[in-house]
Amino acid sequence: MNKISILIAEDEALIRMDLKEMLEAAGYIVCGEANNGQKAVELAEKLKPDLAILDVKMPVMNGLDAAKVMHKLNIPVILLTAYSQQNIVNRAEKVAVYGYLVKPVTERDLLPAVQIAYGRWKEVQFLQNQLEDTKGKLEGQKLISHARAILAKEYNISEYDAHKMLQKAAMDDRLSLIEKAKQIIAKKSF
Repeated sequence: MNKISILIAEDEALIRMDLKEMLEAAGYIVCGEANNGQKAVELAEKLKPDLAILDVKMPVMNGLDAAKVMHKLNIPVILLTAYSQQNIVNRAEKVAVYGYLVKPVTERDLLPAVQIAYGRWKEVQFLQNQLEDTKGKLEGQKLISHARAILAKEYNISEYDAHKMLQKAAMDDRLSLIEKAKQIIAKKSF
């Protein structure tokens, strides 16, 4: 297992210490500890942990508000609480947390929750990267199509012949098809 770094924010020192012991015994790295949400956010910005475990009820800034900030920092969060009330669960769902544990937390509950939360977060990251890649490819295809249409109209040739012309021009200039398409579109814009 890769060493996953975890930030713990819990205002009760004994619970924080128990969580740290369980995580470290399982091979995780506890990179930071905080006793309030504001300190957790500051540590997250500085340490960039792989995951954060935040108590819902903490002084200064509660865990739900800290989780919102962590989401913007692209850090997955597991919420920890003594309360299993539906309104807290609903609020937790809205801040995109990856897990929810009710105290007292046992090793049997904690370790699978950490593994699943981190795994789900990695899946989301992979899908977001694929989506960005697909968007980039689609944008490139739009540029190529636009340049092809410009060439077809300008030289009164078919789209197929315009595409062949675009390919040849890109090869001659040692450019990618997209870069050559951008040049053709830029020239036509003037």
